Amino acid sequence: MSKNALLRKTVMAVVGLALFACGGPKRPDWIMKGAGAFKDKTKTFYGVGVAEGIQSEALRRTTADNRAIADISKQLSVMSTSLMRDYLSNTSIPAEKKANEEQYIENTVKTFTDNVLSGVTVVDRYQDKSGTLYSLASLNIDQLKDLADKVQGLSAGVRDHIKANAESAFDKLSEEQSKHSDK
Repeated sequence: MSKNALLRKTVMAVVGLALFACGGPKRPDWIMKGAGAFKDKTKTFYGVGVAEGIQSEALRRTTADNRAIADISKQLSVMSTSLMRDYLSNTSIPAEKKANEEQYIENTVKTFTDNVLSGVTVVDRYQDKSGTLYSLASLNIDQLKDLADKVQGLSAGVRDHIKANAESAFDKLSEEQSKHSDK
């Protein structure tokens, strides 16, 4: 074999190895952008969870998934608190009961959020070369409205208000998140 042929094979092997090393799945945009990575028309909450430094694959997956769900929980808490404040401001409440308003909001938000989280699903995962696992969870606004019917402990008025105003509250929350992510 001539020197040129050997050199050519060596160069091709090095190039092939370099291309192979660069291969593999591309890091998804949602890891850094969260919901900002999705430009779809559906109104969906997205949560991202991360688990690193955990040796057990099952525990790493569960941890990343739970953190993604917790991310959605925070968003739901903000949205439902806003909805409850709006609901109570539009409801005639006697002055003597106004003091209990904050506690009522807190309890209702917790009840609603805890129950709705059962509808959250993990829709994607990505593991990088270091073993860090990322999970993406989602909850569509239509699922949220359907689940509102099933939440025990909500009055019919609160339930109807959530269903009627969930989309506008989602839009406000998305707008606020966009402001913060643009900075």
